[in-house]
Amino acid sequence: MRWGTTVVDHLGSYPHGPPAVRVDTSQLQAAARELEALALHEQARHLAELHATLAELRRDDVQITDAELDAQAGYLALLERGDRFLQDVAARLQPGSELLALARQVDDHGLGVWRQAAGSLVDDCPPSLVHLRWGVEEEQRAELRSHAHLVRTEAQLSGLRRRLGLVGRWWRRRRAVELAGQLADCQVRRQRSARRLAHLDAKLQVIDNTEHARAAWIAQAREILSRGVAAEQVLAERQQQHQDGQRTGAARPSPPVPSSRAQLGAGS
Repeated sequence: MRWGTTVVDHLGSYPHGPPAVRVDTSQLQAAARELEALALHEQARHLAELHATLAELRRDDVQITDAELDAQAGYLALLERGDRFLQDVAARLQPGSELLALARQVDDHGLGVWRQAAGSLVDDCPPSLVHLRWGVEEEQRAELRSHAHLVRTEAQLSGLRRRLGLVGRWWRRRRAVELAGQLADCQVRRQRSARRLAHLDAKLQVIDNTEHARAAWIAQAREILSRGVAAEQVLAERQQQHQDGQRTGAARPSPPVPSSRAQLGAGS
């Protein structure tokens, strides 16, 4: 069970208050805009970090311009997004044995073309927002604790007010007014908390919907993406084989050098 408006909508959470605020289309749209803005902000921050790193590496190159640095940083950021995209695709689909056998017959340049073609689709695929879920769920848990406290406080204040009765409210008018004010304030804060919980639940729904749309899109583009994943696997295999060959060559013992005594014996 996922926490969210499932808890807020429970009638027991509102013994004397209005029904909970439910997630509607406008809240989903607002949540989507907020998540999109957050994702774009993360991309912009990473691009700025790449730009600063390149500027530091090329600080002695007086001929390079800011525009060239921007272009290089943007290209590197796109390559990194393509790498992450292919890693995500590889976790969702696996190329068949026939495609892998075909890929092993293609040279490295051809495999690079396969890989680049698949990675270039990163901007066409619905964005991945899964990495934002943890922060939303943390905020939601904190808000649920606050909401539960407000519900308990509201129930306690309502109970105290009921126990005063009509006679008590007449003779202890000041206390009755005080309880009524506290109860009204608690109800306002509880309703505000319910709206925040609905907004957080809308964010989680947007993340889930986007993930479903992403999976459906990947399934439709399966052919070209499978080629990219196959190319990635075969290139990784070849790189591993090359590294293993280098280690084997370095570990192979050199032939023994004949001693001077053996040379003398052979010549005599």
